[in-house]
Amino acid sequence: MDKFARYYSWFLLVATALPAAVRLTQAKNFAQLTSEKISGQKRRARHRMWGWISLLCSFILVPVYFFYSRQRWMIVALFIGILTGVEMIRNAHSPDQVSLTRQNRCFGVAYAAAAAATWLFLIRK
Repeated sequence: MDKFARYYSWFLLVATALPAAVRLTQAKNFAQLTSEKISGQKRRARHRMWGWISLLCSFILVPVYFFYSRQRWMIVALFIGILTGVEMIRNAHSPDQVSLTRQNRCFGVAYAAAAAATWLFLIRK
């Protein structure tokens, strides 16, 4: 694995482990913050739009993987981008605090699984 891929693998690990920890240990507090952040219709629409952008842009990695460089970090980054996009879309769809708390726990588990996959497939030798 080249130097960039190694650094990016560590970035992916941090970018999944920290959100997992926050969502699992502070689910209610994070739900309150998110609910306030997307309280207005315009804010929810923008949040949803960024979720779709994250989701769709993740798929750009597929042709890059197949036609340019078959590096494992691209596959892991694809799934993490999809996870992030789906979370943002779901948050905008159900912005009440109770729903966000439940979603935080579910996505916390998903981010923890992504962190474990990042460790197993990219970093551990």
